[in-house]
Amino acid sequence: MCARRVESFLLRIVVPGDEALTPERWRGRIQHIASGSEQQIDELAQAVAFISAHLGPPSEFVLELDQQPPAQSP
Repeated sequence: MCARRVESFLLRIVVPGDEALTPERWRGRIQHIASGSEQQIDELAQAVAFISAHLGPPSEFVLELDQQPPAQSP
C-alpha cells in the first residue's frame, strides 16, 4: 500500500498597480507551511523549484509546468 503525504504551500503574488510599469513584472513569496521556510520569487520557475525541493527526491515526484497559460474567458 502506498503511503500518502500532503504538503501545503502558500503562494503570495504582488502585481504592480501602476499602469506605467510593465504588467508582466510581478513579485511574490512562497512558503512551505510545515517548515515555515520562505523564498522570494519573481519567476514561476522559482516557485516550482522551491516546491520540488520540499517534496523530496526527483525520482519520487514529478512537477510539470505547462508552458501555455490557461485560456481566459471573456
